[in-house]
Amino acid sequence: MSAIKNKMSSIINCFILLSPIVDLITSIGIHTFNINITFGIIIRMLFLLFILFSTTFIYKKNNIKYYLIFLIYLILYLIATMLYSNSYLSEIQGLFRVFYFPLLLVSINSIKDELKLNKKYLIYMLYLYLVLIFIPLLFHIGFKSYEVTKVGTLGFFSSANEIGGIISILTPILIYYLYEKKNLLLTIIISAIYLIVILSIGTKTPLLALLITLLAFVIYLIHGFIKNKEKNKLLITSIIIVLGIISIVLFVPKTNFYKNIKTHIDFLKIDEVSDVFDARIFDHLIFSERLKFLDNTKSIYDNSTALEHIVGIGYINESKLSKNVEMDYFDIFYNHGIMGFIIFFIPYIMILINIFKKKDKLFDFERYMSYISIFLIVILSLFTGHIITAPSVSIVIIYILISLL
Repeated sequence: MSAIKNKMSSIINCFILLSPIVDLITSIGIHTFNINITFGIIIRMLFLLFILFSTTFIYKKNNIKYYLIFLIYLILYLIATMLYSNSYLSEIQGLFRVFYFPLLLVSINSIKDELKLNKKYLIYMLYLYLVLIFIPLLFHIGFKSYEVTKVGTLGFFSSANEIGGIISILTPILIYYLYEKKNLLLTIIISAIYLIVILSIGTKTPLLALLITLLAFVIYLIHGFIKNKEKNKLLITSIIIVLGIISIVLFVPKTNFYKNIKTHIDFLKIDEVSDVFDARIFDHLIFSERLKFLDNTKSIYDNSTALEHIVGIGYINESKLSKNVEMDYFDIFYNHGIMGFIIFFIPYIMILINIFKKKDKLFDFERYMSYISIFLIVILSLFTGHIITAPSVSIVIIYILISLL
């Protein structure tokens, strides 16, 4: 038992490093063997059980109240499933997929003082994801990001939203790491691979994350130059920014991202900029019809029973798998009700409050970029989904949160 205590940091770090390999095997299982219960879910659930067992019986941490509250919710959810659904597997799989994040967060947070976490493992993890997309891209092999119409490649991975989410969240950590290394050749190589990958995937999320991160990075640099009266550095940085913007403008039209935007605009028959402000077109182009799905889901929830208001409408409606809104906060509320929503967010919000109480290190660059990662987590959870409700992304978020504590 003491051996597990001594090795817990290494176990978590190894799990982080193995995540791209787990996703790789999962993708091959889905695309090649049509396996529905994925390898990734099994491995991540075993890891969750291991952490729950370790924190409770080896570290003797008192998380039992939270576990019991979740157990009560689970029983009520199962009762609702028996009454209103005929697909137990889909309902249970959806439940544990979503609550993977808070359960693991509560458990790892309880032993945070005995862990040694280093963000370099997140960088190594990101490198693996980038390489496993970049190499197939070079040889024109791998899986597509989209089945029809739009173009994009995911290398040997299967979920554009989840892989895009991981890359997006880790973008500020990557910027910090490259800036601190001050290795020009490494920065050029990694930056080139990173840009090629995010523009080849074809989704909007990683590019949006990059733009937000670069804006935050530039603000940090300019603030430092003005504060230290370094006019030459300010001038050089401004020239680099302008050249960078020009390069991106010239390069983007050759990418899958641009092709997908053009395809989308042509499909919606947008002729003028003012057309975008039409409610239907705006939802389709910006939110990929998420607002429409939100309205449909809200209608189902409003017409559901009192029990379903408390524990959620689940994932099956009229014997069919419901379409998620893909906006995490709404998916959690409607699928898991008032009770599930509260159980999910209480530990998450409490940990965020504890992180932002540490005002003394607000302008430390590493912490600053970690705050940008948190900002991206909060924003992307709302607008793109598959962030706090996806186990593959959850472990990355937890690692960032705990390392800040």
